Amino acid sequence: MRMKTIVKLGTIVSVLLFALAVGYYAFMRLDMADRNRDFNLFSLVPSDCTGVLESDNVNAFLNEYPNLNYSRELDDFQSSGLFSFLIGELDKYADDTHGVNHDMSHLVVSFHEPGTSMDQVVYFRTGVVDEHLLTDIMKDYMPNNFLPKEESYRGKSMLIYPLVHDRFLVAYTEKGFVVLSYQKRLVEEVIDAQLDETALMDDAVFSEILKDKKKHHSLKLYGRSVPMPFLDCDTDCWSEYDFYMNSDVMYLMGSTYMAEDADDGMDCLSERLAEVSVVKEENLLISADKDSTAFYMNEAYDDNDTGVRSLFNECVANLSNEAAFSLVVDMKSIDERPERFQSYLPAFVLKNAPLFRSFILSAQFSLSGERPSHLWVFTYKN
Repeated sequence: MRMKTIVKLGTIVSVLLFALAVGYYAFMRLDMADRNRDFNLFSLVPSDCTGVLESDNVNAFLNEYPNLNYSRELDDFQSSGLFSFLIGELDKYADDTHGVNHDMSHLVVSFHEPGTSMDQVVYFRTGVVDEHLLTDIMKDYMPNNFLPKEESYRGKSMLIYPLVHDRFLVAYTEKGFVVLSYQKRLVEEVIDAQLDETALMDDAVFSEILKDKKKHHSLKLYGRSVPMPFLDCDTDCWSEYDFYMNSDVMYLMGSTYMAEDADDGMDCLSERLAEVSVVKEENLLISADKDSTAFYMNEAYDDNDTGVRSLFNECVANLSNEAAFSLVVDMKSIDERPERFQSYLPAFVLKNAPLFRSFILSAQFSLSGERPSHLWVFTYKN
């Protein structure tokens, strides 16, 4: 596979913070009544990206985020990427005096190889374009008030804004959208995808997700992978994740779309699941056997009757016994022995396990229905 992980959770959190900034700074006046609101941003995203974050209402999500019990825990994620620059340097543009409308219509962030914090492209769907607003915002951060340089690529104009530390912000704007990236090559790939009609919306697998997806969602994630590495069947696939949260829990749920014939794909996944051994230890359950899962669920309920039910057992008791695979683990255990969980978790989560020590992870995978489905739940340990 080209990517062995699902969308990187740590990067997701950082991008959410980035979205907080751009929700206020946006660089454009948005006119929700403008006909450009229907512009398909996926017609710009290069099809070889490794993951995508999409929101049609970032502000709704971010208004709730600071009130979560675990929000400060996740603020430990740091990045030198575009979103950190916007958050750290553009605070003074968070007011209405600069004419920025706070109602963001649409935001997409695509992730690209080699996967560093600099390898993202940000896309906005816009209405009425203020051609001077971006320059006004950036002028205080360009050395010696240097004006942006205009370059042409395949007949399209790009503005390159020099920043400190030898970095640049590249902007590509046309009626209906604006594209931003630290990497000129990535913006050129966006233009290639647009002109050659090789964008993500034309990808055979991803286009099926676009056909099925609901019109309204606060936050959706897409990863070019199966949800768990051990399920890899060496075929093109995309997994989607709808992101939800409450005061103590955040979870991602969705489906996996595969390029192969549905029956062949399901057979391959069944074979992978058959290789999983049941493991039950303190603060750990791994099971691809429904009878074993049901037994441990009942055991967790019985513990509740004796008054000794732990939060871990609470998570076990709340599993679905219809799932083909279940994993419940205290993230502290993953932090202590990350190598043991390489087959089940994204590499980035393993690498940053210390940041998730305050959570219990419950993950389930199901083969029932039209296509495989998955659910990841992070329960905060108060």
